[in-house]
Amino acid sequence: MDEPQATMNAPSERPRQIALQILLLAMAAAAIAWLLFALRAVLLLLAFTVIFCYLLAPLVDFFERSPGFGRWRLRMPRVLAVGVVYLLLAGLLAAAFDKVAPLLSDQLGAFVENAPQYARELDAYVKRVASQSRVSRLPQSWRQPLTDSLNSAIPGVVEWLESIALRAFQATKYLPWLVLIPVIGFFFLKDANAITAKLLTSLPRADLRYRATLFLKDVSETLAAYMRAQLLACLIVGVIEGVGFWLLGLSYPLMLGIIAGILEFVPVVGPALLGLSAVLVASFQSTRAALLVFAFLAAFRLIHDYLIYTRLISKGVEIHPVAVILAVLCGAELGGVIGVFLGVPIVALLTVCARHWRDLQLDRAPAIAGPSDMPSPRIEGILLED
Repeated sequence: MDEPQATMNAPSERPRQIALQILLLAMAAAAIAWLLFALRAVLLLLAFTVIFCYLLAPLVDFFERSPGFGRWRLRMPRVLAVGVVYLLLAGLLAAAFDKVAPLLSDQLGAFVENAPQYARELDAYVKRVASQSRVSRLPQSWRQPLTDSLNSAIPGVVEWLESIALRAFQATKYLPWLVLIPVIGFFFLKDANAITAKLLTSLPRADLRYRATLFLKDVSETLAAYMRAQLLACLIVGVIEGVGFWLLGLSYPLMLGIIAGILEFVPVVGPALLGLSAVLVASFQSTRAALLVFAFLAAFRLIHDYLIYTRLISKGVEIHPVAVILAVLCGAELGGVIGVFLGVPIVALLTVCARHWRDLQLDRAPAIAGPSDMPSPRIEGILLED
């Protein structure tokens, strides 16, 4: 009598087990989400450290493999190669700071000194446009909203500048990262191969180790290609736009060139913000200067985006332009400025993950199908012959 009773109770306990498993999975997901949110600063520090390492890794590999000539060629210890790259980087930064800092300081000082005059000119320009809209032939229902929006443009710009200044002041709490990122990056660059080897040997099966090796190699190549392309793009944009602004007689060419190079790290949003700022600064000189700067930036962006950048980016980074725009928009919604910066690398990483997941499912398909579902050698040979 006990066995039938146990058999009848078994189906009723099944939904309870499923509900308990779902509840435990939801609790685990919530705990992981809370942990990631609580450690977001540490994760961000690690993300910037990884980017720093990807930028320096090619130089470290070069110095590790290329010392000496002919048969006297010796392999430099990796720790020594990392030290040489750090010394070169420190020397380059010191030389650039010594040469560029005085000019940049003069241009920043001049801009801050002229900022009140620029604000008055912008206010007068907005009022002039608003007065012209009243006498135009626009419908009456359009005039008042347009006038109100133009009159509120100056306060909106001032609030925007104040918010940027406030965020820049708040960003000073990340100044210790300028020391932490190179320190942590030193150990990552020195022990990258050992860390990868330990991770792979911890996997129990050979096929998993093989699949993980391919995955890590693909991730590394994709992120490295993207970072190197972005760095070269920033250098090219900063130099060409800075020289172009100087040749056009625009005020503060060095300051705008450096800002252009930095903002190039932020896809879509950065170039648009730089273009708007450069045209606005040129408009304070003359309308002709503003038109020349706009034409120069429009022509250069077309050449850069469709010719230069497409050649810089590696074939390993297969990201559609629409995916780039959506990644930037989603990053801005989720993480603000930092989200905009990290959106495209995260999409590139997810693309690699999706490709390897698809390959893994295709590899498992024959094993899941079984011998009965596989074509016989005779049929398969006929298919191949056809």
